[in-house]
Amino acid sequence: MTLGGQQAQRNQDAAHTLFGNEYVGTDHVFRLNGPRVEAFSGVDEGVFRLLARGDIEQYRALVHASRHVRPRLTIDEDWGGPVSVHADGSVFALRLLPGQNEEHCACSSR
Repeated sequence: MTLGGQQAQRNQDAAHTLFGNEYVGTDHVFRLNGPRVEAFSGVDEGVFRLLARGDIEQYRALVHASRHVRPRLTIDEDWGGPVSVHADGSVFALRLLPGQNEEHCACSSR
């Protein structure tokens, strides 16, 4: 696996704004006890650019400088669900897809 070039482009297929910051990464849609859920995992766009061009020293400096500002685990109302942002700029977010019943029974109808 390489950090730059074509490999990095293949791993960046989605972009979302979370807490007002741009993140790039990948998303996946699946069913969770019936309702469809979107999961997004990615990294801060600025961090991604540094890693994609192989600038590890600037990456380390940026992560070190923002380590007390970034960590966050809360609901992002604009996203529509829980978001976890880590000190290294990585992010994981979940939300129900639009049109899903939020009070859906936890039991399966299989």
